[in-house]
Amino acid sequence: MAESKGQQRTQDMIEVLRRWQGIERESIEMTAVIMEETTNPLVRQIMEIIRNDSVQHHRVQQFLIDSMTMTPVSMSHADLAKIWTKIEEHDETEREAVRVAKELREMATDPVQKILLDYLIRDEEKHDTILGELEEFKVHLSKLS
Repeated sequence: MAESKGQQRTQDMIEVLRRWQGIERESIEMTAVIMEETTNPLVRQIMEIIRNDSVQHHRVQQFLIDSMTMTPVSMSHADLAKIWTKIEEHDETEREAVRVAKELREMATDPVQKILLDYLIRDEEKHDTILGELEEFKVHLSKLS
């Protein structure tokens, strides 16, 4: 029996995700090599940030693959409802972290401090964004109920 367009698209996505995982593994290896070849603390810190992000990306990609090949991800309105207050509290904590980081960034004069503070601000903003996307998902679930 021929595969449906949806099944083919899923297989294509899995193939691309696995290729992307290979790229992330290369990144992990390359950052380790760079860290071994330098004692510069800034370069080492940046390589560690990139390595840690690549490890996390690889894990998320595997989660996506698993969700397409094993058990689809599901979430009920009740799943979110029982923890939603804590998520909102955490989101406010993330926003406070952004405010503090931006305040500190305004005070900074050293280029190294500015680079790392900019990174931290973007990362904290990313957390706030993904929590906002979870809220959009919650709204979507409530419309289905």
